[in-house]
Amino acid sequence: MIPLLILTPLILLAALGAVWKARPVHAALLLALTLALNAILYLVLGADFIGLIQFMVYVGAVAVLIVFSLLITRPGDEAEEIARRPRSLVTGLACSLPVLAVLLFMVSRFETAGSAATDARSVSIEQLGTTLFTTHAPAVMAVGVLLTAVMIGAALFAREPGKKTPTPSDS
Repeated sequence: MIPLLILTPLILLAALGAVWKARPVHAALLLALTLALNAILYLVLGADFIGLIQFMVYVGAVAVLIVFSLLITRPGDEAEEIARRPRSLVTGLACSLPVLAVLLFMVSRFETAGSAATDARSVSIEQLGTTLFTTHAPAVMAVGVLLTAVMIGAALFAREPGKKTPTPSDS
């Protein structure tokens, strides 16, 4: 219980810092801290497989995110982002409050279930890995394709408007 009480406020503070930082490098580093603290929380709670996957996939991928954020952003974006932030606060709250309500509802249902969770069948890491990469392999590949498309879209979105992309024939 003590690690939960220590890690939860740290996770929340790091996540809020990642959202409110205007500089992409600072936001990405705070996001990496948030994900690393989540991984530590999983390890402390005994979910070793999920904790290790969190470290390998998410925390490791954030290093690539930092590089991409530096490559696809233009200098001076911070001032524009800070000026736009108060207008987007209402929209952000309108989108996030329903998600928070659903999460709180599900947590309250989980708490009332109580002993039903203790009857659940134990699954080994080997069984989980086999299921993930055999039965659910198409979903894992679809997520990979989707993330690649998102990165391409972010790169196209970050280009300066009206600026022609150089082609090899221009040289």
